Amino acid sequence: MDSVKTKHLVSHEWERAHVLREFRAGRVPREEICDADFLLRAAAQYHGTPAPRSCPVCKGEMKQTFWVYGQALGRRAGSARSVAEIAELAGEIIPSGQEFTVHKVEVCPHCRWNHLLETAIAC
Repeated sequence: MDSVKTKHLVSHEWERAHVLREFRAGRVPREEICDADFLLRAAAQYHGTPAPRSCPVCKGEMKQTFWVYGQALGRRAGSARSVAEIAELAGEIIPSGQEFTVHKVEVCPHCRWNHLLETAIAC
């Protein structure tokens, strides 16, 4: 998402690694981590981009999807957006002194694995 300036980037990679360690050790059932709902899978299919790594559960191809949140977005808050759409939103919202949050999520359409990878504030 190089076309949008962000701040306060928070990585959730450590939590992802922890969840996967617990799953591989048999302490977390597959149903608990492979729970992407229809909306998340549809967003990944239509708005997602190919992820740089394969699914840690089934080794299938994953998608990365960006979701936007914030009062400044109005009815657009809580929706999946392409990087180009996020850049357009930033061009519209940021000049008014407001901000919004972008969440990057990885989704496997095959086994339904999903995890929040990072959050950042568009500025």
